[in-house]
Amino acid sequence: MKFLSYVSALATATYCCSAQAFYGLNFGIDQNNCPPVSHYVDEFKHIQPYTNRVRSYTMGVCNEGALALEAAHTVGMNIYLGMWVDRPETFDSEFGALKALVASGASFDNVDAIIVGSEVIYRKDATADMLASYIRQVRDLVNPLGVKVTTSEVFYDFSPPIVEAADFLMMNAFPYWEAVPIQDAAATLFEHYDSVVGLAQGKDVKISETGWPSAGSNFGASIASPENQRTYVRNVLCEARKRGVDVLYFSAKDETYKSGVEASFGIMDGNYNLKAPITMQDLNQPC
Repeated sequence: MKFLSYVSALATATYCCSAQAFYGLNFGIDQNNCPPVSHYVDEFKHIQPYTNRVRSYTMGVCNEGALALEAAHTVGMNIYLGMWVDRPETFDSEFGALKALVASGASFDNVDAIIVGSEVIYRKDATADMLASYIRQVRDLVNPLGVKVTTSEVFYDFSPPIVEAADFLMMNAFPYWEAVPIQDAAATLFEHYDSVVGLAQGKDVKISETGWPSAGSNFGASIASPENQRTYVRNVLCEARKRGVDVLYFSAKDETYKSGVEASFGIMDGNYNLKAPITMQDLNQPC
């Protein structure tokens, strides 16, 4: 019995640690306390039981692009490298950091894409033509390396210039912030996904951000709770697998340096523990 129990436990552990519950997970850093590369390596190792793919948000701030890429190579993960864009000077700075990274000879073989900006149009930080120009500049730099380029935008902000400039589309949608009740939330997400597919001119569409908080203020009919977070992540994973949709879930762990509900979107808590009542079975067998 002891031998059988040992074999069973070993099989369970192996399944756990090799499971790819998520296509990918978003992660963030406290930009007021820039972390060293060892932080990224440690975080990525804690993320690996759930996915082998992460997404960052800036190239230049805290030297995140270079450090995250180095850490991803160290632990053997794929990565989407983000570029933060909120005004022309910011793009210039981020583009300079990317050019320096390319010039350094760093390998981009594990980079799934460069994401030029996150919700730039939603925040009105650039026009569609400006963002399209940024995307094309980055494409000219990294397409020869075999790296694709896109942007991450709210589902209703894709206009033809952006669609035409990007290699594929990445959309954000948070039914929580639309005051949608939990029982309708996943269906609402995929309605938004279908609307972007209709605008994509035949290009691939991925979901770059979606999630549900486990704590914090409610937003209309959207209730922040551990139970609703579990329901949302299960329903999203189930539908994504049925339809073959790639979802970068937001986020890997609670970002405790943020305030209010924004701090509670992680599937793990601040100490990298999977947040109850979510279980590995929920993530690996959500349907």
